[in-house]
Amino acid sequence: MLGSLQSQASLVFESGGEGHTALTRRRAGGLFHVGKPYWDGQALSAQVVNPTAGLFAGDEMELGVELGEGSQVELSSPNATRFYSMDNRPAMIQQRFTIGPKASLEYHPNWVVPQQGSSVEQHTRIEVAKSGELIFFDCLAPGRVRHGEQYRYKRYVTSLELRYKDELRAKERMILEPDLGGWPLFVPGWEVCFYGAVWLVSDRLEDHFDSLASLESSLNGPSLKCGLTMQGPGVVVIRLLAARSLLVKKAFARIRKAAAPIFPILQREQRIPQN
Repeated sequence: MLGSLQSQASLVFESGGEGHTALTRRRAGGLFHVGKPYWDGQALSAQVVNPTAGLFAGDEMELGVELGEGSQVELSSPNATRFYSMDNRPAMIQQRFTIGPKASLEYHPNWVVPQQGSSVEQHTRIEVAKSGELIFFDCLAPGRVRHGEQYRYKRYVTSLELRYKDELRAKERMILEPDLGGWPLFVPGWEVCFYGAVWLVSDRLEDHFDSLASLESSLNGPSLKCGLTMQGPGVVVIRLLAARSLLVKKAFARIRKAAAPIFPILQREQRIPQN
């Protein structure tokens, strides 16, 4: 498409000798840059970066991540994903994550920031095999709040489909159009609202559900709202609404700490971006 960029990234991780995970296949370019992976003794840490200023009208990004059996991977992004003013052509993001048996993925991108006049569609598909594990963070800002710009984008559409052990466990779609009747993610008395979600997938979740439920109660307060839902055996989603962005990141850190006894991959130094 004239004046726009179409980029694909494909990352395949496999467990090799002595249990070390390696990035065995990598294809990236355009809107993607993959930093040099680092094995910390328990997991392979890698970063996916958008080296451009952000996404514009008609831009398309497609990310595919595959973990082979036994792979242990932490995948993050140090910079926010920004969307700029667009004509009638939305930007499109497609994401697919496949986690094999006995593999674990911790995924925490930085903020999604839809700016004034932007229109974006993001679609995520996740497949977790039996004995595979997933910790998946997601966070959405209402705009460039520090610049006094919030809820000024045209349209933001996000969908997620999650399958565990070949069974559909979650399928959701959220459409946000601030100019057409308000902001669904709204709490009376707050000037703005930041959204966060954490998806947890593991066979061991049921044995620790009570501790996660108590965390839900302790997180709720005047400036932070938290809700926990069991999506069938082995799948939990924790959703957050906060009056300030830092509260979401602090809640993420507490959720990560509470989930560490369940997920061995979390029993490492915290690397979630704090900005």
